Amino acid sequence: MTALRISLVCAVSATAAFGMDVPSVDEQVKAQAQRYNEVEAHLDHSVCYSRKTTEGSITKTEQAWFNGADDLIKAAVEVRDASTRDLTENIALDFDNTYEGMFVLNRKETSLPNGGTQVDESRKYFGYAVFKNKDGNQTGNGELIRELRKSAKFKAGETLDTVHTKNVVVDLAKRSPDNIEQDRAKARQEVLSAPEKIAGELREAGPPEFDPFANVKGDEAKYRVIHGTASPDGRFAIALGLDREEIDWDSFIFKEQEETPKTYYTEDETDVRNYVVDLAHKKILGETGCNYFGTRRRYNHRECYVFWSPDCTAFAQLWANKWSSDACVAGKIGPGQKASAVDLINQLSPKIYAFAKKRFNREEGGSLTFSINKVTNDGIVDLDASEVDPTVPHRGETIFAVNERVRLRDGPKGVGLEVLNMRRLKVEQSD
Repeated sequence: MTALRISLVCAVSATAAFGMDVPSVDEQVKAQAQRYNEVEAHLDHSVCYSRKTTEGSITKTEQAWFNGADDLIKAAVEVRDASTRDLTENIALDFDNTYEGMFVLNRKETSLPNGGTQVDESRKYFGYAVFKNKDGNQTGNGELIRELRKSAKFKAGETLDTVHTKNVVVDLAKRSPDNIEQDRAKARQEVLSAPEKIAGELREAGPPEFDPFANVKGDEAKYRVIHGTASPDGRFAIALGLDREEIDWDSFIFKEQEETPKTYYTEDETDVRNYVVDLAHKKILGETGCNYFGTRRRYNHRECYVFWSPDCTAFAQLWANKWSSDACVAGKIGPGQKASAVDLINQLSPKIYAFAKKRFNREEGGSLTFSINKVTNDGIVDLDASEVDPTVPHRGETIFAVNERVRLRDGPKGVGLEVLNMRRLKVEQSD
């Protein structure tokens, strides 16, 4: 995950504690546009499922793409007849949480009597929004936050490229409360759930049309990839492992609910490890120093988030919990495809408490909540750290919050840490 691909639930919960706003519409649209470009760039080395059906003169083609971590990254449906082609594409920030950010492209091509073609396109962005309904102003996710439309006519033989056609912004503010409720209901019932439904049906129907990972063995017996941790370019991910020679993975299948694909759960084991893995070669590159215990991204309040630099050579892994972070590490993939990491909580907590002029309990190690804002190509990690009050009557209130910029530095024994800057963040307390 790059900073722009952060799950918006994580972003909102982290920023809300500091009294800040949810991401703006422009920020969300930018994140979804970036994700679209990232996905398109590595579709040709992703797993692809496809199904074509014909009924009368209508041909329907459904496709779903998965990365090497077995995460759905794109779904598409194309319907053709003698005179029209209707294409719908779906790309989400995270298909396990489509309400937090999904881009939907619809393109319709219609043959004209003069031999030309009419092209109509709609680009819809779903995410967090403040809207007005019958009860007044509300904030919600899975909302239609922006819609762009464009139309163009092309002569016979012309390339049907709309790149130079101007977008028209749909004025969503003019919708009535009833229209907003209808849009929301349709989004939840049809738009946001459609990609997972298509992907699930295609997987059940048979083997993939293309699988670049099928004949690669590597170190796959030693790990299982944690979903939602793949780098934007699809090359790397964070994986769950155990420090033992032989691992009976079937004994760790998570049985509390039926899932496809299977997920794994190892919380009761004492030798849990997390690895950086090369997905294409199924090779372990090194340990992260974190010991997150499952391959699902979330188990109730416990969640695993991974943030990648744009060039996917630096990363941060956050194990978030309700009142504090259980682990937070950052690392780099260096020459020779070797990965190493440093414990941010261990290294930074004493400095943060001293800077905030708060008592630091060395035996307990503090109880900070970390939030990663950005990881850069030169190994700089921008993060926020706060202490949240878990006690009644101030439960959930932020006691103090600090922003830090640190740099990952290569050393003879692996990556090290340099603190570049630290500043207090404004905290808004309730009355």
